Amino acid sequence: MKLWLWIPILLVPLAGCSGQKSAEKARDENGAGRPLVHAANYPLKHFAERISAPWVDVRLPVPVGVDPAFWKPEPEDVLALQQADLIVLNGASYETWLSNVSLSPSKLVDTSARFRDRLIPLKDVRTHSHGPEGAHEHSGTAVTTWLDFGLAVEQARAIKVAFVARWPKYKGRFEAQFEDLAQELGALDREIGKIVASNPSLPVFFSHPIYQYFQAKYGMNGYSVHWEPNAMPSDEQWVDIVELAKGHPARHLIWEGKPLPETKERLKTLGIESVVFDPCAITPKRSEFSAMMARNVESLRKVYPK
Repeated sequence: MKLWLWIPILLVPLAGCSGQKSAEKARDENGAGRPLVHAANYPLKHFAERISAPWVDVRLPVPVGVDPAFWKPEPEDVLALQQADLIVLNGASYETWLSNVSLSPSKLVDTSARFRDRLIPLKDVRTHSHGPEGAHEHSGTAVTTWLDFGLAVEQARAIKVAFVARWPKYKGRFEAQFEDLAQELGALDREIGKIVASNPSLPVFFSHPIYQYFQAKYGMNGYSVHWEPNAMPSDEQWVDIVELAKGHPARHLIWEGKPLPETKERLKTLGIESVVFDPCAITPKRSEFSAMMARNVESLRKVYPK
């Protein structure tokens, strides 16, 4: 019933000036009068902040701990989106909520639009559950585009182009800060490519079907299962991985988050070590994007030792 109620509310556009005044007040109090941008996930927020700080106020409207790919905005969230100057989207079917809200197309920045022909369609669609989002499907196209760090540069470039068009007085600053970010992402791209190139045929397991761009870009010999870091696999899943390992003898399972200790220990008895490569869609608790990716690279070195 709750879901049924919020959809028609979201489709009502803002009217009058009271909402505009409240938005201006919020900016005066919290944004120091800066332009306001909302980003659809944490990597995009990071890119936007790196390009525009301190001249633009960039926010992530998704509550802490919620996966942005499965977020359902409440009416007050939609109001906040409608009051933003720009909304930075991942595209690639990531924002499942977008068709249920009324937003001006002129505010939307689809960061994957220019490489739409390189998006990866999903063939194996399954319904499953993890985290507070409950049951859901991974369908349409693969969404974690930024894990191909070459594509991540293009997403950051799309943000830079949109920001320059909207706030041309900061053009030089936006472009300089974009170049710094692009160099950092490019170095990450090359480093991961070098690590995997040491043994690209090495079989690995992925805990979840979210590494499609990562696997394709770096030529990894991977197979995705549907295991959740915060849940003990079922008896059927344990049987399945034993069978899978007969044809795909992986000795590492790459997780999106830290697995339960008992899961990790049981995998060890099968000769499978656990490592974490966090996609970082959700805001990290104790770090930021660059540090998280550096940690991910170190995890990857355990899979592909020199």
